[in-house]
Amino acid sequence: MGEAKETPFRQANQALRSDMEHVNQELVVMPELALDAAIRSGIEQGRKRSIRRNRKRWSVSMFAAGLSVILLLTAFVRVSPVFASIVKEIPGFSGFVELIQGDKSLFTAMENDFIQPIKLSDEKNGYIFTIDGIIADDQRMAILYTVEGPGINGNTGFLDYKLKTSDGKDLVASIGSSHYPNDDAEGSSVPVHQYLDILMGEGSKMPESLQFSLLLGGQWLKVEFPIEHKRFEGMREEISIEQKVEIGGQRFTVKNAVITPLQIAVTIEADATNDKHANGFINIALVDEKGRRYESNSAFGDSNTSITRHFKSSYFVKPKKLTLIADGLYVSENNLSITVDTDKIETISSPNNRLLLASKELLNGEYEVKFDLLSQDEIDKKPGYTLFPHGGTFKDGAGVSYPISDSRGVQWNSNEDKVTYVYRIPAADYKQPLTFSIEQYPGYVLKPISIPIK
Repeated sequence: MGEAKETPFRQANQALRSDMEHVNQELVVMPELALDAAIRSGIEQGRKRSIRRNRKRWSVSMFAAGLSVILLLTAFVRVSPVFASIVKEIPGFSGFVELIQGDKSLFTAMENDFIQPIKLSDEKNGYIFTIDGIIADDQRMAILYTVEGPGINGNTGFLDYKLKTSDGKDLVASIGSSHYPNDDAEGSSVPVHQYLDILMGEGSKMPESLQFSLLLGGQWLKVEFPIEHKRFEGMREEISIEQKVEIGGQRFTVKNAVITPLQIAVTIEADATNDKHANGFINIALVDEKGRRYESNSAFGDSNTSITRHFKSSYFVKPKKLTLIADGLYVSENNLSITVDTDKIETISSPNNRLLLASKELLNGEYEVKFDLLSQDEIDKKPGYTLFPHGGTFKDGAGVSYPISDSRGVQWNSNEDKVTYVYRIPAADYKQPLTFSIEQYPGYVLKPISIPIK
């Protein structure tokens, strides 16, 4: 009975393995050239519109972490028509190909039958919520699900959700979700495939089961499903590194790496005596002996103290060598600040006169203030600077402190050399001027690093 259920996956795997050699040759020859072109094109389009952070939701149990960016690419389907045709014959999973193919970890996991079929649904008043399957290891999980019902289509927009353990407790993890609108006609009813990307917090174990609730048609639909730990039991490699590196006078220690089917976690500690603020490594990645890159788009911690970066996984590729590389370090001076007059919309002082108060507007009982960061080159533009500390404060002219709401978004245009940061502050009658402490600011040191991981 179990073998009958697995047959479509076995058939897909046989076809994939026969096609894999050709695919890998193609990817080795042009691995990042095509990807870079697609990414640059996407970024250029994205820069023409405001970027809001409502595409990523974080568990309240976790501290703020960088957002994961999911890039949808179609290169592999063009290279591997066998995969494109076979996956359509696997019931319930063909609609997820384009969602996950931009993530090498999830894609190679699917290639290797590393999927736990679920096929559980909840239905109310014509709305259906189905969990098709999961891809999971002991630290990360992607939940593949489908929603359908009256008026549900690719343009429905973000659907609110709840995710709890079987005993009703909040999951200690970062939880990412993304929505990409398509060309479905307005008002049409078309099944929509999506997935949640769950990254367990450091020290937190993958639960035995989860309760996933979704808000559809003004009502909550809930599905509880098990997580089969035997599928990934023992699939974990821990490597001690303890390698020191210095960039621009700032010292770091690459502590260790943990390789699992869905990610590689590398922990890097900053020296406590560093005299500048580290804001991240430039173009950090892992590279194997064939030149294949494993990028990082999420992390826990702070580059200025200790950070664990998560890279795409090489687990199923099984390279002989793996090297951590970077082009340098984003770094800024400590104790920076900007002083402004929000009544006159004037900037009194700022580092290098590159950060300017652009506007103030009363919105929903708060002031929305915008700051323009000027004269950024191509390297400066890559990171999303925090600017002001998370949960930070500012002082008015009388020395009274007020809270800063978290960032409301970042706006930029490819035709301009500025980036606009949007914040909210209380609507109060301030004694001018106002002074904001700066946590991260543009600046970098170029110095290539190369550290063997294995």
